[in-house]
Amino acid sequence: MSSMETSEVIIVGCGPTGAVLSAHLSRQRVRAVILEREPTIPTDPRGIALDEEGIRTLQGLGLYDKVYTEIGRPMGIFNFISGSGGLQTRPFLRLDYNTIVGGTGHVGVLCHKQPAMEKCIRSVIDPDIVSLRSGCTVTAIDEDQDWVYTDYTNPEGQKCRVRSKFLVGADGKTGFTRKRYLEPKGIHMERDLRLHYEETWIALNWHLVLPTPESHPKFPLWKFGYTPEGIYDIFFPKDFRFLCNPNRPAICTRFGLEKDRLWRFEFVVKPGEDNLEMASTEKTREIIMPYLTHPGSQYGLAEDISWPLDCIKCLRSSPFFFSARSCNKWALGRTILCGDAAHVFPPFGGQGIVSGFRDAISLSWRLALALGPSAPSYEGLLTGWYTERKQQLERSLAITVRNGNFCTEPSRVKAFIRDWYLWFIQLVPSWRHQLELGGRGGMIQYDYRPGMPFLEQFEGGRMFPQVFCAPVGELAPPMPMFTDDIIFSKEKKCLFQLVVIVESVAEIGRLKADLADIDTLSEGELDAEEATFILHDFSYLKASVSSASFQAGPKSNLEDGDIATIPRYITRTVTSGEYAATTDHHPDYAIHRPPPLRYNHERIRNDIGKDKKFVILRPDWFVFAACRDKGELEKAAGSIKRVLHGVGEGVEQERERFLKRESRL
Repeated sequence: MSSMETSEVIIVGCGPTGAVLSAHLSRQRVRAVILEREPTIPTDPRGIALDEEGIRTLQGLGLYDKVYTEIGRPMGIFNFISGSGGLQTRPFLRLDYNTIVGGTGHVGVLCHKQPAMEKCIRSVIDPDIVSLRSGCTVTAIDEDQDWVYTDYTNPEGQKCRVRSKFLVGADGKTGFTRKRYLEPKGIHMERDLRLHYEETWIALNWHLVLPTPESHPKFPLWKFGYTPEGIYDIFFPKDFRFLCNPNRPAICTRFGLEKDRLWRFEFVVKPGEDNLEMASTEKTREIIMPYLTHPGSQYGLAEDISWPLDCIKCLRSSPFFFSARSCNKWALGRTILCGDAAHVFPPFGGQGIVSGFRDAISLSWRLALALGPSAPSYEGLLTGWYTERKQQLERSLAITVRNGNFCTEPSRVKAFIRDWYLWFIQLVPSWRHQLELGGRGGMIQYDYRPGMPFLEQFEGGRMFPQVFCAPVGELAPPMPMFTDDIIFSKEKKCLFQLVVIVESVAEIGRLKADLADIDTLSEGELDAEEATFILHDFSYLKASVSSASFQAGPKSNLEDGDIATIPRYITRTVTSGEYAATTDHHPDYAIHRPPPLRYNHERIRNDIGKDKKFVILRPDWFVFAACRDKGELEKAAGSIKRVLHGVGEGVEQERERFLKRESRL
């Protein structure tokens, strides 16, 4: 066995969760080694849906320019179709995920190609900080009070050992970390009793080739003027479909980039059916082709029309067991579980991959703290981490339960009542609008429990929204800029960041002066020079919401004042009118700029409160404290280190408040 090396963190697995964790750790200068079993990124797309927090994660890693050019496209409308009708059947319910209403600045869901996404995420991992070792198989894990020891075999078959302060198992639901190391120690998956759903589904990926008049001269639709693209559109509609057939529920959609011509179809395996047989070409075609066959009468023809079988290439057809489960504990000692190793979801809410992203982002900064020179108790940090994550997991599960109940209802009578009920309430425009939002609109808010690192008395624990922004006194750039890009700029050093919400240019100097002692009061957890000032003053802008003209005026008082009063990080919010005008002026960037449907540039002030001036943010977008004035800011800043260490006045006040609330309940 070769000599043992030392690292700060070992990550087992470099799928989406492990890759995001690695990228964040490298950004925080935490040295890590990734042990990935596969020699290369698997080419088979598995997950295909990523919600808006997932897009925000990619943006935060500096990958927004690749989201719509390499990774995927907006998933658009979720259509719930009743019975066994075709893919063009009118839905009984539509959820509009084209809107930018969720508070992240992004559309609701990205329909992505997972291999492309993983490649992009890996590209931002700093190899000088994090070492990715592909083709390595973990064979043993052991730990003592100070270290975790990992044995693995490298691609050459050599046995190696590395020790680390922490090990993170991001190796999936059948990975070594949980199955072989932690389960014998009492950690196991528990079924979520609220979702009584456990079924096997078959998941297929097809690559589709367009028929042409040359390749298929006898195809009957050419004589009606259809183009190859037009035929593709009528047989494989763009938007996502839940096929709510009581006899056999299914889902289908295009995914990846349009040029990829990829299509996903998933259907349930009934009791008594053989999983492998149902994944065979014969059986899958028997189930899917009726959806891809149009009545000839629809076109005035005597015979029905089907998509040509020789234009289908099956990339995968595999059975998967779907259930809702979560581990009873996500960390034991210095070993931690992330992503599918800690929890699994049914496929109805697109929450699988993004839940792993949330795990990784919220864990990375805690590991950075635990490895720091004045490290708080890592047990407390990890307990707070998975306590928060389990709360968020429950909210994600609620989306999954709702969609799953619609899709898998086995009773035809109940399905009939459901369809008519939803049809009736959608006659009221305001109710239809609420339904179309699909449960979006509100940001996540944690319910305080001891150990959670935020101040409930200062309205901490909610996710901070983001909006489009631009440099003060300048036009919005062609590539969209987001407030996160400024708040969490890579050049900043502090984990926690301070946001100053500015109503007018005139108050910038005073608000900046209020930060004079913040570095000392926070014991170095905040840096006044890194504070981000978000300006909501449009008085100096000459604007027309039409695409014909939009001008930014001078920097007003900023240019006339003392340069010392101008914050280093200052930005202004961008309205939907300016955003749309910028898109019109820069058509080459239109692919990066989904229409700002229901976007609200006042989202930050509306969510945080218009009386709030200072917001202390954690690296995972959650508010530590939102403060009205200098006095509250100084009190909150002075509590950061005490809260992280789980001791002191601020912590005791939060615990007392929690206990009083619990006693009343």
